[in-house]
Amino acid sequence: MKLLKKSYISLLLAIILLLSFTAAFAAAPSLPQPQSTSSQTIHLSDCVAGTFAPTPQSEGAYIANSNTGKFHHAGCRYVGMMSNNHKVYFDSREDAAGAGYVACKVCRP
Repeated sequence: MKLLKKSYISLLLAIILLLSFTAAFAAAPSLPQPQSTSSQTIHLSDCVAGTFAPTPQSEGAYIANSNTGKFHHAGCRYVGMMSNNHKVYFDSREDAAGAGYVACKVCRP
């Protein structure tokens, strides 16, 4: 009889726990949808030795981050993580380096 009581109590606690989790997830606010960023089409001819060679864009082929002091190819994965407020555009590698920015070690501009 004692064992049966313990089983019912543990089953009841499990149900209460399950219900509390479902209520918590149901009441969670929906996350905002990510804003679509301009995507660039990559063609096989743009790839050289496994690295992406971006085509020049109207804003500049190189994008620097004023917060980190590094500059990247326009197609580097870190450009997508940058805040628009920190982006500085350059047309050439020399311009970016001349402004005091250091080359990214991932995309190696």
